[in-house]
Parts: sequence; structure tokens; C-alpha cells
Amino acid sequence: MQPTSIPSTDNIPEEHVQVDCEQESEQEHHHDHDYDHDHRHDQEQHQQKQQHHHIVHFDNTEPSSYPPHPRGGLLGQLHSPFMSKSSDSHQHPSDVSDQDDYSELGGSSKHKNKSKRQSKQESVTNAQQQQSSSDQHQHQHHQEAQQHSTQPERTERSRHSNGYSTIHSDNKKSSHPTRRLSSSINTNGSPLSSSSTSIPSSPSQYSLPFNHNNNHHQRAFEKEHASSSSQNNGNSVPSRSRTRSKYHPDLPNIPLNACRSASFGCSYPMITLFLLSFAVLGCVFHSNFYHQVDADNCEPIYMQPKYYKLLGFDRERTAFAGKYGLFLFRDQYDYRLQVDPSLLTDRGNYVWTVDKEAKIQPLGIPALFIPGNAGSAKQVRAIAKAASKYYYETLPDDQRNGKPLSRPIDFFTVDFNEEFSALHGHSLLEQAQFLNDAIAYILTLYRDGRQADPELPQPTSVMIIGHSMGGIVARSLFTMDNFKPGSVNTILTAATPHMVPPVTLDFEISNIYDRIESFWTKGFYGPDAPLQNVSLISIAGGNRDIIVNGDSGNIHNFVPQSHGFTVFTATIPHAWVGSDHLSILWCNQIAVAVGKALIDVVDATIPEQVKPLEQRMTIFRNRFLTGLETHLHPDISSDEEIYTLSSTAHTFIEKTDRLALPSKNNGANGRDDAPHLYIMELPWESDKNIFSLLTDHTLGPESRLDIMLCNDMSTTVRAASSTPNKLACQYDTLSAVPIPASVPQRAVPIRFGDHNPVKEFQFVSKSVEDLDAAQFIVIYDRGQKLGDLGFLVAEFTSEKESTITAETTSLGLLNDGFRVHAFPERPSLVSTLRLPNIDNSLLTYKLIVDRQGCNGSLAPQRFSPMLRQSSWTMYEDKYSVNIVSQESGVNINFHGEVPYYDRIQLPGKKGIELKFWMDPTCPVPLTINFQVDKYGSLGKVMIRYRMVVLVFTFLVVVLTLRAQFKTFNQGGPFKPFGLMLTELIGSTFWKFSVLLAVIAFVQSLPARTADSWFPSLRLANVLLGANDTFFWFLAPVFFQLSIGIVILIWMLLNGLVRGIAGLLAFVSKRGGRFVIGKAIGNILSKRSRGVRRRIITTIVLFIMVATFVPYQFAFVVAVLVHIVSCVRSLLVAQATNSTKCQAAWDRHHYLMSIFVMFFLLLPCTLPVLMVWIRNLSVQWYEPFSSDHRLDYIAPFIFFVEAVTDGAMVPRTPEKGYAAVTVGILNSIILFLILFGVRYSWQIFFMSRIWIVWLLALQLKDTDLAQRLTKSVENQGLRYFGPSKKRK
Repeated sequence: MQPTSIPSTDNIPEEHVQVDCEQESEQEHHHDHDYDHDHRHDQEQHQQKQQHHHIVHFDNTEPSSYPPHPRGGLLGQLHSPFMSKSSDSHQHPSDVSDQDDYSELGGSSKHKNKSKRQSKQESVTNAQQQQSSSDQHQHQHHQEAQQHSTQPERTERSRHSNGYSTIHSDNKKSSHPTRRLSSSINTNGSPLSSSSTSIPSSPSQYSLPFNHNNNHHQRAFEKEHASSSSQNNGNSVPSRSRTRSKYHPDLPNIPLNACRSASFGCSYPMITLFLLSFAVLGCVFHSNFYHQVDADNCEPIYMQPKYYKLLGFDRERTAFAGKYGLFLFRDQYDYRLQVDPSLLTDRGNYVWTVDKEAKIQPLGIPALFIPGNAGSAKQVRAIAKAASKYYYETLPDDQRNGKPLSRPIDFFTVDFNEEFSALHGHSLLEQAQFLNDAIAYILTLYRDGRQADPELPQPTSVMIIGHSMGGIVARSLFTMDNFKPGSVNTILTAATPHMVPPVTLDFEISNIYDRIESFWTKGFYGPDAPLQNVSLISIAGGNRDIIVNGDSGNIHNFVPQSHGFTVFTATIPHAWVGSDHLSILWCNQIAVAVGKALIDVVDATIPEQVKPLEQRMTIFRNRFLTGLETHLHPDISSDEEIYTLSSTAHTFIEKTDRLALPSKNNGANGRDDAPHLYIMELPWESDKNIFSLLTDHTLGPESRLDIMLCNDMSTTVRAASSTPNKLACQYDTLSAVPIPASVPQRAVPIRFGDHNPVKEFQFVSKSVEDLDAAQFIVIYDRGQKLGDLGFLVAEFTSEKESTITAETTSLGLLNDGFRVHAFPERPSLVSTLRLPNIDNSLLTYKLIVDRQGCNGSLAPQRFSPMLRQSSWTMYEDKYSVNIVSQESGVNINFHGEVPYYDRIQLPGKKGIELKFWMDPTCPVPLTINFQVDKYGSLGKVMIRYRMVVLVFTFLVVVLTLRAQFKTFNQGGPFKPFGLMLTELIGSTFWKFSVLLAVIAFVQSLPARTADSWFPSLRLANVLLGANDTFFWFLAPVFFQLSIGIVILIWMLLNGLVRGIAGLLAFVSKRGGRFVIGKAIGNILSKRSRGVRRRIITTIVLFIMVATFVPYQFAFVVAVLVHIVSCVRSLLVAQATNSTKCQAAWDRHHYLMSIFVMFFLLLPCTLPVLMVWIRNLSVQWYEPFSSDHRLDYIAPFIFFVEAVTDGAMVPRTPEKGYAAVTVGILNSIILFLILFGVRYSWQIFFMSRIWIVWLLALQLKDTDLAQRLTKSVENQGLRYFGPSKKRK
């Protein structure tokens, strides 16, 4: 029988896998065949059909004679090996590797040209022979086709679990030398006979092996068959056709897209979820940056700084002299540095270097500034300038020149070369060790005595100012081996994350935090407590700081109130401004407060150079707190003055009245130059128990107004006479605290100064019980000669009548809000609204205040209503002025507890408290509308749970991998990552969201109830931490958002790989004549490097990791190599037009899924790599001891090498292997749910276990593994022998 004519390959359509989202999701569902016969039966059927049908086999021994692929270039090179691969070995589709795909490629051009000429000549000869014999064979072919169509078709099945048709062929050469096929089969698995290659009488005889939904392809085949039949008029199939064929060139029954893969696996649910996720994320970011944000009122500060680098602090004193540096700051207010100018070198940018031979002798009090993550040593300039200016310009002369002495501060600062200390724990430890050496060196500079006053003792301690992670370094000083006890006793931190690190991607940072917390929790107690004389003040920026969450600045969990506290910049008197992460250092209002506090605590007469602990804490409270706290008691002067009322102008105020100046009934009030006394008797017999006073004057002996506590000299009883003659008075001015002025011209609180001519208000609030030693409160007006009167309002009120407590909940506020139409019931200077149940900092609120009728000429207000809000966990007091004019409402937000930590409340604090000031002479009350700001609350969620996005994103990837492997091990294809995401969105992911919601709900139950259900697991430490029941939906919402992020990542990575593949294919095709095109083609088409070369490369990489580079660098290299493997596998799959196409696509899908996992591991490795590169830039080559672990990176290196060589994970239908695969992934999922957010650095190490298992699966079927297994079994039999039961 003559060989059947084969259609030419020139009409193969040049198509790439580019289908839209709807078609991709349909084309990707390939179903496996059911298998009924074993391999022996396949061979028998194959032999029988070879005897009855003269099957044409094609030789595949000479790759150089392959015809060019219609796609040309690189795709043609990649196509040919699949065409030539023999199938006699019944190879498992999952074992298809790049080794098979790239064999015998890249031969010499001479051999290729010779093969082309031979092929061309053979084609012409065969064409002539075929034309002469076509009439003879046409009738015979038609009869065989009819006979074959009437015979019952028997489907050959393979007993392998791979689910693909087994290909049979021998190595007999075809009589058609221009075409070579790797196999000859029909669509039901049986070998193709000569009749089967002709056009069938009925297209329904064919079935697609990978797509059962082939009705569309059958109709297309019938249409094309009808068209070709009408053109040929019964002749044989032409060798060439001008039309594009939709069918496989070698297997005419199979459409070209039967083995295609979905490019992205898109679907309507996936796209919808993707759009919704990023719409929500966009709202979250917009809310975080533009809603519920404190006003930016920071004033700049100007200076002329100079920084002197001390070269004397060299390698003899510290091991890190080559990496870090020590500077001494000077400003125009400071005295000149006592150094020979010849030993100074100007380095530019305000930096001078001091030669190591120079003798430096500073004369002040040593203080050391520690910059934070990527911080600069020059950031100390604002605080140092403010302290110097306060000392030389504002501090009284008797304090600067008299005794006890106060000295200026010598500000030292360290240069960490802007190191990323927040990303690398080892860098924190190196900085702490360097700082202890620097402190010891600084103290040596004061040993030779002081030129200004030799009687002063030598300093034994240094004050510390730490910014951001510099505060963590300051606290870690005490835990280092080179710490000198007593060298640090005063620490002030700014924007420092004391509770939790900003990112938890480095395990060593977590260990440092745990060690510091343990030391500081126990260090304040006991007779020999190492921290018994240490004070720590934490200053937080507020909601403008998006880098460090203000919640994490709370130190009340491990520092007692007697040794420190946390305060926000909006609370600091005369500042009243929020700050971001950097402006907290250069903001003039904050720098002035910090500089004054540092100067005030100095005491140069003692070796510690600072006042004792109690005095220090009193100064810090007066400088940083509002003064309205309960711990501040009035400081009554001991100087007493006697006033005779008969000779002094005075006015008695009735107990039921209030004092309001200037009086509205007397326009001339306040214009008299003579002193005047306004006498208010204390209401001992009334329920009015609070005295309140508000004025725009500064109270004091040099001001026009002052406050005195007086007694009637004619009686000693508490109830004074109605008309006393003489009063014995004592001044009480320190109890007045400043608050921002509230005037119609201002919408934000601004301190009084050069840029703000409006004076600050002074507020006095005293309990009558605290004034039991006095009978009268007297307001002393010294007259107009000391300035205009301004205004003053004073009254006695009942705290019960002026306070409203609303027992509403967050859910109640969310549904209905809270409204008060007449607040307070009676006009009062100060009124309080308490919300004890509002204590969750995730919610923000809007407060709309209205007061109609107080702006007219009949009842003008002395000041506009204002508000102060205070929270329960930290000293966070925010002032809002002119609140009635704010139509959009006043922002109400606060900071609270930190997840995974116990709730610590300030004494007497619960929930939030709103304190209102208003002019009580206007009888119109306030109307209050308190609502939840839903949109503004979104930004608060992002700041607190920023690590949830990474953890839940990785969780989605692991869930998808688990579904892929379960389907693959059950006999199906390895589905694309995007297609599996589409399937899981409508099934598993929703069920998983419900599970997260249930866990969050149980976690939100009272601690006793939850702990009784799970006694061995503290639920407050799992998932997102303890939260209100109202927030049960946060975990499932985060999970759904993470799905959208994974969709985006998949699209980007898949687009990257396909883009690179398309570019390389284009360059290889268009640039085939040039060196670059051939080089790219050879790189991607040839077999991977030789075994010896790979071994040498791996050994060199391991040596580098063990000695010089961190293992994170090796991981990034592995990811880049894996991208190349993904590109190669895509090119192979696109160029494969044989029955191995599904195996090629399976391997590509497998590599792409691993690529997604590797991509999400980059955040765990890139930060350390950035630190290492930064060290190289400053010529620091010392290795990190904790980042040279070969066992951390070896599994990833071996895995990448294996897949580069063509390895593919095999199917494991065995229950044991499949159970281990799913079990490892389930363990990772469980850990991510419970502890992933808190210990997110464990993601990398859990992935390492998964990669090790994949390596084991890939090696289990190799000859080496089988020989090792057999050897182990033989050794076991030799030593133990067969069991008697088995015998």
C-alpha cells in the first residue's frame, strides 16, 4: 500500500495563545480519559492494527532535517524536538522536560544548510512520484476509509494515572521525507492508519482528547471539509493550501487550540472581585491620607549648624568605626569649639572633621541623638538649636550663672549612614554595640576637668534622644554585654514603635523586641533593679504619621507611671499640633518643648548630670502634659499679702453669679488704672464643687490679672463673714494651664508667637475640696497700665450638672448616632460629655456642633466655643477651636490598644471624654450631633493591620496551590493558577471567609468565655488579635481583598513571562541572521548547562553565601533564574503541536504557580538585601552572622536547578504522598490563620519546608532514588531478615 499524502505544514496558522477572558476559562477545562486497558493490551492492539493497516511511521533520528516551523525563528526550533521525540517508552506527561525539548538544537550552520538542500531535493522527487501515482491510490484510499469507518473503534487506554493517550511508534522511515511525526494516532487514542489520515466520512467519529466541548470544532471541521471537497472535486488532499487551517498539522482531527492554555484564566467573578478589591483599597488609601488627619501647622526652624566628626573615635575604641561615625553639633548660640583650627578639615555641607590628635574638651552636659531607620545624624539640629536658644536667651541669668548650676547641652549625634535599621535586626544590634562604645568615649572627654568650673563633678551618664528605631536601639543598650551600668538614665524617644516593629519580616527583629520587653518589664522592680533610676518619655506624632502607628508608641504596658509615659504632640502645651514621622524632629513647636524640657532636667552639680527621678518626672509632666490631669496639684506660694478692703477697690460676687470681664453692662469696665479686687466666696454649703476660670491674659505677678487664695483675718472658721475687712492672700498662678485661643479668625489651634498675634488662653480648674484652706478666691486686676483687660470668665459649677455620660455603643453610634439638642441644660463655662463605651481606635467620628443666637450684637460672645478630646489609654488630648463654624464637623479620632497585648488604661480613664468651653453669658445651649465617620475609619484599619495584606495574600496563594495539587494528583491536568483562582472564588474562598468570620467572632467574646472553650490557646494572640464583636467582618474582608491583590499579581507575573517570551520569539525570528538573535535562541533552546558546570556554579554560590553575600541575595538570584525557566517552558508549550502539548502546559502552569509563591517571598528577603547593598556603598564588607545560613537557601537553589534542568513534579496518586502534600499545605494555612500576622517572618521558613517536599517528589522516581531505596531495603533485610509471620 502506498503511503498517504500528508498535508503541508506551510498553512499552519501563526497564532499565539491570546484569547479573551471568557474563551480562556472555557478552553482551559481539559478532561482526562478513562482508561480500561493496561499497557500489554495496548501493545497487542498496536501490533494487530499494524498488520491490518499499513501504518506509516516517520523517522526522528536527524533533527537537522526538520522542516522549518511556520512560526519561524525560536518557536520553530522549539517545535521540532517535540515533533521528533519517540513515544515507545510510554513517557509520563509530567516527566516531559526541557531536556527533551531542547536536545540537538543549535547545531552548526553548515550542517543545517546541507540538511535543507537535501530536504528540498527529496521534496521535489517525492512530489513528482506522488503526482504520478495519485490516480492509482485515490480509489484505494477511498475504499480503506469507508472500510475503516464501518469498523467499531476501540479506544486504547493507558494504565498510567497521567490521563493522556499513550503514543506508539517505531523508528521506520517514512516514504515522505519532508514530514516527520513523533506519533501517528487518531483522536480516540488508536494509531492512525493510512485511511485514518484521509478525510473521514463523518466528523463525529473524532473526539478531542483534552476538550470534550468540541461541537464548535466539529462544525468548523465540517465547514472546512465541505469547502475543500468542492474545490478538489474528489481529488486527494492538496499538499498546500492558502487558507489557514484550524487543525493540528500532524493530527488533523485535533484543533490547534485543543492544547492551549488560558493566558490569564480570567472570568467575570475574577474581574469583579479584582475591581472591587482595588476600589476598596483605593478608598482606604484615600481615607488614610485625606480624611481624619490632623492639621499641618508646624512652623519651620532656622539655624546655622556645624557638625564636627570626631576621628579620635576610631577602631581602637570600637569595631564599627569604619561603618558608623560620631559627630558633635554646634550652633551660633554655642561657644566655640576649643580646638586648634589647624586640626579641623572642612568637608563641605556644614561638616568638619576633627583630627584624632586634637584634644576636645566640651564644657556642657552630654546628650546623644540616635537617628532611626534611614535617618541622618543632622536631624538633631532643630532640638539642639531650640535647647541652645532657650538656655542663652530665655533662661534667667540667676539659673545660668548662679547655683545650682545649669549648663548648656553638648549634643553628640551618630551617623549610621542612613541604614535601614527597621528592616534588619542584626543592624540594630550593631548600632547598640556601637552606641555603648560611643557613650564610653563621650564620657572620657570630660575627665580632665572643666575649664569653666573645675569644682563640677565629671559626668557619669548621657541623656539619650532617639527617633523612630533609634528609640528601640536606646532601650536595647541595657541588654548589650558592653553596657556600663548607670551610663544612661534619661531617654526621650520620638515616633518610636515601642510595642511592635513596623514590619515583622525579619525574625531577628522579633527576637530583639521580645528580649527588650522582657528586660524592661522586670527591670523596674527589686532592690537592685537596673532601671530603678531610668526615666523614659515616648512622644508620638498622631495620625499624620503613616509609618509608625501611634498605638505602638504606648509604653504603659512595661513602664510604670512613676518612670515614664506616652504623650502625643497634639497634647504638648504651646504646640497643639500633629506631626508626621519626620516633622516631629524639625517642627518648631515640638522642638522648643523638647529643648526646654532637656534644659530643665539638667543638674550639673551631681555626677548623673540630671535631677533625681521624681523631679525629672515632674518637669516632664509640666512640659509635655496639658496640666489638666489629676496628678497635678496647685502650687501655692508661701508669700502672703494683706489687703484692707476699705482702702482697695473691690467687688463681691454672689455665690449664684459668675464673674465676666469686661462686663456687658458697663462699657468702661477694665479701663481704670487703679487696682481692683473681685472676691468670690467658696460655696461650701452648695453642690457647686468645681471652680473654673478662663482668660486670654497670662496670669502672674508681671501680668494685669492674677489669682489669689484668701482668708478673712477676722475669723478662723470656714464660713466667712459677709463683709470682711482684711484679707490675707497667697498667689496661686502655677495651677493655670495654657490652652489654644478660640477666636472666629482661627480654625486650628496655633500657639502665640511671631506668626500668631492671638494670645493663648489660660484655664484654671480646681475642686473646691482642694481649696479647703481658703475662704475666698480673689481675682486681682492691677489696672490698664499693664495692658488691655481682654476677657475673663470665672464661676462655680456643679460637676454633676455640667457632665453628661452617654452609655452608647459603637454599634449604636453606627446605626443611629448620638444627638443632644440642649447641652448643657444650664449655661456653664465648661461642660463634659463622656462616652465610656467608645474605646476602639479603629472607628473615627464626626462631631457637628451648632449654637444659634450668640453672635448678634445683643449677646456677643467673648470667645468661640472650643473642644478638647482625651482618650483612655495614653495622654492624647486634641483641641478643636471655633467648632461651631466648622460645617463639615470636627474630627474625633484617637489611638488605643495594640493587638496581641493586654489593655492598659490610665488611672480614672475610660472611653473618650469631650470637654466643651463656651461663653456662659449667652444662654443658648449647644446642639450636638455625634456620628461615626465610616469613610474616615478605613484609613485607621490600614495603619494597624498593614501586615495582614501580605499574610493573607500568601494564604490565598497556598490555598490555590493546594487545589492545584489535589486536582493534579487525582489524574487531571495541572490547571493554570488563574483558572484555579476562578474556580475557588465561587466555592472554597467563600467558605474560608465564613471560617475566618467564625474565628474572629469567637475571639471577640469575653476573655473568660473564649479561654474556657480553648484553654490551651490564648485567642487574644491569634488572627488579628482581640477586638470588639462589631469587627468580626474584618478578617473575611481582608481575605477577599487579598484575593484581588493575588489576581493583580498573577496578571502582572503572567504578563511579564508572556511578554518576555513574545519579545524573545520576535527577536529570534527577526534577528536570525544576526548574532544577538542566534544567541538568544541558543540560550532558550539549548539544554541547560552541563552537570559539572552546574555543580561548580552551585558550589561557588554556596561559598559566597557562607562567606560574603547574605542568603537573601541568593534567593533573588534563584527567582531570576526561575523566571527564565518559566519563559522557556512557555515557549516550549506554545511550540509543541504533538500529543505532548498538555504535558508541556502542565509543566508551565506548575512553574508559574511556584513563581507566584517566590514573588510573595521577596518582601521577606529584599529588605536585608537593601541593607547589604547599603553597606557595600559605604565600603563595609563585614558579613552578617545571621544571614549566612546555607540551610535557609539550599532548598531553593536545588529546586531552581532541578526545574532549570527540566524537572517536573510527578503525580502522586498514592495516598501517602498525596496526604503529605496536602498536609504540609494545610499546616501552612493553619499557621497563617493563627499566627501569620504576628510572626509574618515565618512565611519564608514555611515555604522552605514546602520546597524541600517538592524536591523529594521530583527525585523519588529517579534511578538514584530507586537504587537508594532498594539499597536501604536490602540492608534492612540483611540485618533484620524477613519476619516470621511473612514466612
